[in-house]
Amino acid sequence: MYEMHIGTAATGTGLVWHVVAHDRASALCGQPLHEEEAETDRHCLHCMTMFQELMRRTTRS
Repeated sequence: MYEMHIGTAATGTGLVWHVVAHDRASALCGQPLHEEEAETDRHCLHCMTMFQELMRRTTRS
């Protein structure tokens, strides 16, 4: 299972939504996550790309 959590962008310029596996403390891209409440409408492109690839692998199996 995967969840979306807010964390700092890999570029260090603001907050973005990251994809996180339920058993991990960091995003798919390796960025640490924020515990506080925050808002953003931006998404981590690296996380989204990795998630898309994971879903492709799952559907091929």
